[in-house]
Amino acid sequence: MAAQRHGDYVSKIRVAPTAAAAETVVRRHLDPKTDVGVFRPALVAELQERPYEFEIQVQLCADLKRMPIEDLTVEWPEGLSPFVTVAKVRVPQQDISGDDIQEAMDAVSITPWRATEEHRPLGNLMRARREVYRQSSILRHELNHQVRKEPRSLAEVFRDASG
Repeated sequence: MAAQRHGDYVSKIRVAPTAAAAETVVRRHLDPKTDVGVFRPALVAELQERPYEFEIQVQLCADLKRMPIEDLTVEWPEGLSPFVTVAKVRVPQQDISGDDIQEAMDAVSITPWRATEEHRPLGNLMRARREVYRQSSILRHELNHQVRKEPRSLAEVFRDASG
């Protein structure tokens, strides 16, 4: 887990299912050796059956010596700075099985660098990942014969996904 800006602070962010949502998961044991696409069918089935809710949690850096930005192997002590839930994301029950949805999602490039300056990633590894993510997106779009277009807003992503 890498650090990023959090306004005037440095933080780490995690996304965790709410306790209630975690209890409802049916497909808990997936073996990626059984099929290349083992995760998507499970996700499609889970969302067809029920909604899910996740907590966005932030851990603020309280001590740069014990919570370094450059060394990602050091886990930041929660006793020093616990994760705090700052938002919840609700994913409604829905059918995401269509090829049109898969195609729209394949067209989106995911990168932690699509953020405001106040939330930009920090550290040497994240700076290196910036170019790796870009090159990966370029190659994936080329191989999938898709036009690579970086969205300028979340509304644009959802508009493109809905056709």
